[in-house]
Amino acid sequence: MKKIIFLTLLISILISCNKDDDQIIVDPELTVTDADGNVYQTITVGGQIWMLENLKTTKYNDGTPITQYNINIHGNNWGALGSMFNSEGFYQWADTWDLNNQFDEDLPFDYYGAMYNHFAIESGKIAPVGWRMPTSQDFIELENYLTNNGQSGTEGEALKTEAGWLDPAGNGTDAIGFKGLPNGYINALGGPTLGGGICTWATSDVSVQNGTRTVINLFDTTTIIYENNAIQIGAGIRCIKE
Repeated sequence: MKKIIFLTLLISILISCNKDDDQIIVDPELTVTDADGNVYQTITVGGQIWMLENLKTTKYNDGTPITQYNINIHGNNWGALGSMFNSEGFYQWADTWDLNNQFDEDLPFDYYGAMYNHFAIESGKIAPVGWRMPTSQDFIELENYLTNNGQSGTEGEALKTEAGWLDPAGNGTDAIGFKGLPNGYINALGGPTLGGGICTWATSDVSVQNGTRTVINLFDTTTIIYENNAIQIGAGIRCIKE
């Protein structure tokens, strides 16, 4: 009798754990704070915990300031690589120009978060302590969750917000409340590009030999786009809990 009770209890625990793995949870108590003191809400999707907005820090997690890029001061150094050129980490705020007048009021300067260049990303100190840059595999796991939970073929659309996107990219459904915003990207010369039209998230996956980084895009397809972009391109960051 005791064995039967024990087995029943064990099965109940296993079922409960499996249910927890399938949950989407936005817990107001589960937050993370960066080196600037910015507080981020989080979202639990299956077995992953993600920040619910793009990183905004202007400091590394050891408190060292990240240089704010200014084209009038730094010229083309945003994407210059190698010891003869630039090797400094930069950030700049994503472009919030409301070209289609989609918003009634001006957007806050940090609405889309910050954009970081290659050296800031590669510092190893960009994420808050206990968090990290995501890998491509992290996004694949997120994508698989969506595929297996009613979003097959619409995984990218499911991550995009329901408003604020320019045509032809189009708005999303925000099916799980991930709030993917169109932060654009920073071109190799340091210029903000396609703000309001594309979401660009950097991953930690870099090919030094090919000079590329795998970047996640939400754009004009219903699916998630994985691209190997030149490492000179700047992007936003969605951190994931270690």
